[in-house]
Amino acid sequence: MRLLERMRKDWFMVGIVLAIAGAKLEPSIGVNGGPLKPEITVSYIAVATIFFNSGLSLKTELLT
Repeated sequence: MRLLERMRKDWFMVGIVLAIAGAKLEPSIGVNGGPLKPEITVSYIAVATIFFNSGLSLKTELLT
């Protein structure tokens, strides 16, 4: 039970380890031209999402 509580507390670290393990087991998913299309998703979608999320965190007083 203690391990489950620890995993629930450190969910981000568990997710990182799972992502690394998945990339190690199946690296063909993330290559250029693969199913994730990193040449498009990283260049455009990820950058736009980061800027959008950053804009959402601004206080409205700073915008006016």
